[in-house]
Amino acid sequence: MDAILMSLMAAFNERLLINVYQRDTDDFYTGYVQMMGPNSVILGTYSDAGIADGSVLIAFSAIDQVEFAGDDLENMTFRIEVAEDEHFLSIHGQEAALKFNPKSDLMPQLAGQVQASGQMVMVILADDDAYLEGQITALAEDRFTLAVFNKFNYTDIRYLQVDFSDVLVIEFQGLDLYLETLLVKSRDHLKHVKTILHQNDGQLPDVMRNAQAAQTVVSVVPKDREDNFYVGTIKAVTDELVVLKLKDRAAQFGGYAAIRFRAIQNVVTASDYLQTMAFYEQWDIAHQFTQQPVLNADREFEASDDLMTQMISELAVDQQVMRIRVADAEDHLIGYPSDVTGSSFTLNLIEDDLGETVTVMTDSILEMAFGHIYAYLQAAQLHSAD
Repeated sequence: MDAILMSLMAAFNERLLINVYQRDTDDFYTGYVQMMGPNSVILGTYSDAGIADGSVLIAFSAIDQVEFAGDDLENMTFRIEVAEDEHFLSIHGQEAALKFNPKSDLMPQLAGQVQASGQMVMVILADDDAYLEGQITALAEDRFTLAVFNKFNYTDIRYLQVDFSDVLVIEFQGLDLYLETLLVKSRDHLKHVKTILHQNDGQLPDVMRNAQAAQTVVSVVPKDREDNFYVGTIKAVTDELVVLKLKDRAAQFGGYAAIRFRAIQNVVTASDYLQTMAFYEQWDIAHQFTQQPVLNADREFEASDDLMTQMISELAVDQQVMRIRVADAEDHLIGYPSDVTGSSFTLNLIEDDLGETVTVMTDSILEMAFGHIYAYLQAAQLHSAD
């Protein structure tokens, strides 16, 4: 523990970008130390896109390791510089600053201030895998009451008594929690809707065409990956695949995804979460927050039999990065395509496999994602290295 405290203090004094790894999980936070208290530390954190995005309080007892150098931090430094140079959208600096006394326990101070403002927080507790989002509604000397809000299910209403000693992490501020705070202000008016789910029983092309005609936002769950899902509107539909214009967690433009119907588990066309995303989207539109300035959210796609090949060919022209999942493979492949033919192409791998190439049969692709902010950053870093 002494080594961890010394590392955090050095990062604070020298203003160093660090990764803070938690115990018993692969999760970590990247950012700068803002405040050191007797039992915890507050980091100003960055998203994976290099955008300054809120803060996190981490109990010292939850910290496994503090990292000062490595490939990940080099990549993040590059992304932070790009985000600043390209003026990526962020609410950083627009939120009311919180004040802390470093000589006193930071956790009760944070709890009191977010209770007063009514802002949402995300809490991680010891011996609990759940990430709890909610508002702190009452505060005692050794605990607080959390009114849990479930943006996936509006009927899930809970009030939890949380001991400070059980809290490992509290995330606060940042775009996601800011939007959720606005949503919760309408909590009494939120109406639960019945989830409409379409299993993959051969009718998905028609479901997607209807959703495209109605400009409905849908959620798509791939097979064998129920913990991951896509949300977006339909850009093109063929008998074999669908192209989605994606939304990220804040309902901002999240690139495009082409998914073969044989790789889809189910499609949801109505749910509380889709209501949540619609609320976020309305705020994004009203505040010109719909997409990062370097992205193209206006692409059109022709629903032809060779649509997948057409998209790959367009990506090859500008060496745009794509992420694909192919049949009989668990991991995704990330790279840029070249040597595109009617049935195959060369994927020039990046990241850990930089310099390697693989031949990919186009028909083997189950999912392909491209045009998102991470693809832009990966391509920018690749071209910077060249």
